[in-house]
Amino acid sequence: MFSVGSKFEDGMLEAVRQIEAQVDRALGAFSSGAHMIDAAQASSEQAATDASAQALIREVWEVVDTSYMDARHSGFDHDKWAALRDAALGRSYRDQASVHRAVREMLAQGVGDPYCRFIPTAEFASMKKYDVTGVGLNLGTAEEYTKKTGRALPQSAAADPNGGVWVVGLSKGSEADRAGMEQGDELLRVADMDLSGISPFQAATLVAGPDDSSTSSAVNLMVRKADGRLLDLTVQRPARSLASPVVSSMQQGGGGRRVGTIRLASFNARALRDVSAALQQLQQRGATELVLDLRDNRGGLVSEGLEVARLFLADRVPIVLTQSKAMAAEPPRAAAAAATQLPLTVLVNEHTASASEILAGALKDNCRGVLVGKRTYGKGLIQSVYELSDSSGLVITVGKYLTPRGTDIDRFGIAPDFGSQPAARQAAAVLDACRLDAGQPQQQRLRQQLVVELAAANSGGSRR
Repeated sequence: MFSVGSKFEDGMLEAVRQIEAQVDRALGAFSSGAHMIDAAQASSEQAATDASAQALIREVWEVVDTSYMDARHSGFDHDKWAALRDAALGRSYRDQASVHRAVREMLAQGVGDPYCRFIPTAEFASMKKYDVTGVGLNLGTAEEYTKKTGRALPQSAAADPNGGVWVVGLSKGSEADRAGMEQGDELLRVADMDLSGISPFQAATLVAGPDDSSTSSAVNLMVRKADGRLLDLTVQRPARSLASPVVSSMQQGGGGRRVGTIRLASFNARALRDVSAALQQLQQRGATELVLDLRDNRGGLVSEGLEVARLFLADRVPIVLTQSKAMAAEPPRAAAAAATQLPLTVLVNEHTASASEILAGALKDNCRGVLVGKRTYGKGLIQSVYELSDSSGLVITVGKYLTPRGTDIDRFGIAPDFGSQPAARQAAAVLDACRLDAGQPQQQRLRQQLVVELAAANSGGSRR
């Protein structure tokens, strides 16, 4: 059974979409009547409007037909979707608003997914201000570039087809666009930092600069163009202020236990940096075990969730699996070593969703910690945002997330190991069973137990 909250929200989203479509049809009928009166006044303008409308309708149809994944098996039919396209193309449109109403009607009738939606130009312009780099860049590996764009790498590409940092997408009118960057550019250097061996996420963080800056600043980027030219470009960073999503604390438990708690409220662009800092501080203060509180964390930047998972996981274990028509088959993995090996408890509830479910699932399936609380929300869909030719936007589902052992997150959520805080031996027994099932050596638990004992001894020594 999936989450009641998830089911209710899906129903509400779908109801809103249908109501919007009905209102749009009524407005469209009114506009058509007005158009019949005014048609003779501007036939050339009408022809230009209809040509622009047809281009947008074909564009929306192609994006959905090519990339949409019916992850919830709602009955998407390619023939019906094509028929809706043809019907929309057969109409005449008064203005951009009437075209946008037709697109929303197409989506409401042809795509039974409450998370797929059309975004008008003005609303999409405000959404574009929220990106990891802050300057309008979507960065990825060479493999991600070819998968998401459907294009081959330029002839000038580096030898490693899976490496490098590439411009997968670019927001029109953004600072990066104004500086001369283009989709397909390879980013080689940020300021004085060479990007060899740097992940796209790390590169995006370097481009963004400090999270708290009251004034704008410039950053120099070296890029390789598709024709092989090397260019030095200057991109203006906007001023920004971002609140920390992390609160940490230390509590004294029985038997010399020192419990460090990290409360992570969301996954904004500061999540990785602030969780990492909290981990370091708590371990320096002598923590012998950790609690990661993901209750009421509804998600955010999935890239930040993956990076936070890497703080706790090691040995290149998989973090999450994806099912998609276009995304890379190789899952994101942990690094060779984690930032901590202390025992871990993860708190979850019915409002733990999306990126926080990916993190919770990775920690559970890799036997890194026990989950305590309530079943999570169940939001495991992957949405992509497409900028359309008239600067409006389209959000569609392109895949879904599975935990490393194949649990479907979407609608079902992730079941906790315990409803309330277990005793240490109960948690250890669950992790032992998990490792046995995964074929992991029991020495891993013994090593973790030794870390706890040493931390407790060090903490006790510092108090004498």
